[in-house]
Amino acid sequence: MRWLVEQRKLGLRIAGGEAGIDRPIVWAHSIELADPVPWLRGGELVLTTGLRLPDSAAQRRRYVQRLHEAGAAALGFGVGLSHARIPPELVEAADEFGLPLLEVPLSTPFLAITKTITDRLAEQEYEGVVRASRAQPRMTRAALRGGAPAVVRELATASDATVLLCDQRGAPLAAHPPETADLLPSLLAEVTATGEETTVTSSGAQGVVAAHTIRVGRRVHGRLLLVAQRPLTSVDHVMLGHAASLIALEQEKPLRLREAQNRLNTLVLSLSLEGKLDEATARRHWRDAGFPADAELVVLVVRGAAPQQAVGAVDRLLSEKDLPCFAVPREDSVIVVVPSATVARSVGERIATELRPSPVSGSARAADLSELATAVRQAETAAGVAGARGAPLVEFDSLAGRTLLENPETRAVLETLAESRLRPLVDSDRRTGTDLVATLRAFLEHNGQWEAASTALGVHRHTLRNRIERIERLLGVDLRSAHVRAELLLSLLARPGEQRR
Repeated sequence: MRWLVEQRKLGLRIAGGEAGIDRPIVWAHSIELADPVPWLRGGELVLTTGLRLPDSAAQRRRYVQRLHEAGAAALGFGVGLSHARIPPELVEAADEFGLPLLEVPLSTPFLAITKTITDRLAEQEYEGVVRASRAQPRMTRAALRGGAPAVVRELATASDATVLLCDQRGAPLAAHPPETADLLPSLLAEVTATGEETTVTSSGAQGVVAAHTIRVGRRVHGRLLLVAQRPLTSVDHVMLGHAASLIALEQEKPLRLREAQNRLNTLVLSLSLEGKLDEATARRHWRDAGFPADAELVVLVVRGAAPQQAVGAVDRLLSEKDLPCFAVPREDSVIVVVPSATVARSVGERIATELRPSPVSGSARAADLSELATAVRQAETAAGVAGARGAPLVEFDSLAGRTLLENPETRAVLETLAESRLRPLVDSDRRTGTDLVATLRAFLEHNGQWEAASTALGVHRHTLRNRIERIERLLGVDLRSAHVRAELLLSLLARPGEQRR
């Protein structure tokens, strides 16, 4: 608006509403209706000679108020035709609402004003294109040299605005100026996406905010926010989109490399578990993949979540620790190898809180790569106990009877015992569809506590009592006996079929 008034050839004069002199103009609209508002979209310079201007002072005030509420940029009043001068009621209302009121002399046709504005808008559009064409190579060079923070800084400079970058959880990654990072939570609250929109724009206390989702396919890396104290132009959105693309490429590249490495790690782990890869070759690959040298081997078995979903969650957690992901998805579980019991515990407990339905995990140590298959069986046993207890993670080392199970000779004896002792329950489950083996395990793992065991199984206490009575009849035992419970628990722990469940 200020620029237009400064064009002396038009002879325009500010008659009122000078407080809004810096309002942007998007178009000029000559209209002689008593109520032009239905034909306005916001940002227009409304031109009129007052031909249909209301007669009363109150109506004239309302005329200006409605233009202001409709978002008009200004009112241009042509004098010398229906009115020799601008009615004072319009001047007073323009000052009241801060709507610029321009006096247009008789010698200046409205067409000249419209053409001047159109030419200026074209110039600005061209200037914006030039500015974007110069800014985009600078942002590209910034991405190569300084990564996402440099792109954020370059975008803020090119757009003369505040720019912030956050990850998919809303945590700040970069901001320019740096001190504006604290604004991120309030800004994100203003531009919450309601669907699959790539860009969401909002106006609030901090200014005009545009948030661009950084997405590659279905993978969301975060959001890039541009905050300005002015309306955003198409050029701003172009530069915002370009910056978001550069950041997406930077963040996607290491993920693609990691995905390729993970596929190779899965193959090596599978071959190691099947005994098809010699230990020297396997150890060399594990070392090349980034598995810490001289670290212990801990197997983590995850059950109760979709295998691919569990693998993704495990990989993300290991990536946060800068560790490689060795994981093999199976039909109903995932086998993972990590470099310490502490890591296994952290991963098992976190995925139990982050995934739905909540999975359970079991862990076991392997002395070396040749013992991985044994450690998998032990971790499966621990995972079965975790499921019975309703615990997020159980370590095999914490289980009673583990020493017996680790010895091949005593394990063979216990497996034979399990086969004969539990056969009536297995046959009943197979024949009638009951779940007596799992019921017995839950009952024993919860020390014969009816309430805890029934909760773990998701059944009523009366149902559990009926099942336990049937188990006692089929096995010919009294589960009140501590010796009987100990023998049956060892049988359950040693039973291979139970470990793989």
